[in-house]
Amino acid sequence: MANKRKTQETINGYLFCLPALLLFLSVGLYSVIFSVFLSFYNWSGVDFAGTARLVGFGNFRYFLFGGSAINTRNFFLGLFNNFRIGFFTILFVIPIGLVLAYIVTNLKRSGVWRTIFFIPMVASGVGIFYVWRGLFGAQGFLNILFSNLGLDFLVVRQGMLGDPSTAIIGVIITTIWAGIPGTLILYYAGLSGIDETLYEAAEIDGASKLQMLIRITWPLLKPITIIIIIQQLNGAFQMFENIWVLTKGGPGGATDVVGTLIYRTAFENQRYGMASAIGWSVFIVTLVLSLLSMKIFRTDNT
Repeated sequence: MANKRKTQETINGYLFCLPALLLFLSVGLYSVIFSVFLSFYNWSGVDFAGTARLVGFGNFRYFLFGGSAINTRNFFLGLFNNFRIGFFTILFVIPIGLVLAYIVTNLKRSGVWRTIFFIPMVASGVGIFYVWRGLFGAQGFLNILFSNLGLDFLVVRQGMLGDPSTAIIGVIITTIWAGIPGTLILYYAGLSGIDETLYEAAEIDGASKLQMLIRITWPLLKPITIIIIIQQLNGAFQMFENIWVLTKGGPGGATDVVGTLIYRTAFENQRYGMASAIGWSVFIVTLVLSLLSMKIFRTDNT
């Protein structure tokens, strides 16, 4: 009787999962397979059977190995911008998120503060980036603030996002700001899970706050730090909406990333096969970086 009931529960579980599985197989998995297949074709988006032409690795050669000097240059410039954004985001998000998480952990009504810090993650991304574009504009808040404080040397006449030398800085600032809430929540969860007796024992042994941070807190937070690094790397290489809202890749391609390059290749130039090839190339780069991050920061406990 017990075995029959267990079998029925198992069947019911699979039936509950069936709609999501069918949706994944019909939409998600199909899209992935078709994207891989499409990356080896030259297709303009009309009548695949009649107009698609098999080019093999021609799409990859076109932008990876100098098949077109301009496209190769634009691809590696976009990839470099993705690297820059990812590197500086990780560099600032981790310490800021950790410090804020530590502060929130020691505050009364920490749940209220967690909610306040988490709001940017649930707000409309497009709307928020429009606000940032206004702040960085020629007549935006930052220029007005610097001017009123007498810091005219910091005023960017075209606006931070309108100057090729500062536009990428504005993009990095907004990316860091957007990445802090999620990092804070993860570190908060990690800090809340650390056994207080470890700190008490270290305090009895005469360890300072800094020593406890280095010897206890940081090693125990390593698994979470790996997750954060991978998240930020993936986010940096998948970003599109913030760049498109803030600069559309300009001025003069200074903030172009692979996401904007894929968009223009597919929807402006109607080269869907090449856009798929670019996307899969970036996927491989992201996968390699994620695996390297896991290997570099891996410990016996992770």
